[in-house]
Amino acid sequence: MLFQDAEPLMFVLWLILATIIVALIIYIVILLLESKTKASDKKFLIIILAFIIVLLLPVVLNAINTVLGSIGDAIAAIRDAIDDGGANYLINLTPIIGFLILLILVKFLIDLPWDKSVWVSLLILFILYILYCLIPELYTFLGFGF
Repeated sequence: MLFQDAEPLMFVLWLILATIIVALIIYIVILLLESKTKASDKKFLIIILAFIIVLLLPVVLNAINTVLGSIGDAIAAIRDAIDDGGANYLINLTPIIGFLILLILVKFLIDLPWDKSVWVSLLILFILYILYCLIPELYTFLGFGF
């Protein structure tokens, strides 16, 4: 699934660019919300967190979406057998699960309080949304372009 219809060099360049952008955003948010010393002490963990968010989180969320889609289709088929009202709404839980995974990663990797972890996670999701909209090549290189 990785490197789908793409040159590996371009994928690596987009991956490095996205990781740097997300790491800078996380650093700035932690700098503003927590403290300068916390942001400076956790530079390496911020880079690791940004790499996990950019590369691994879409893969995990795609797998979760597939599983929830299969379960939802089965439930919708059962509902269709009863009457014509079955629809698969279970896949709508994928962004919520993604936010919770991101929240846990921020909380335990950066070691922030829960209230500040929520704000950092929300800002990261907002920046990722903008990043994937502005650079759709990164998203399609991962094989998730729909």
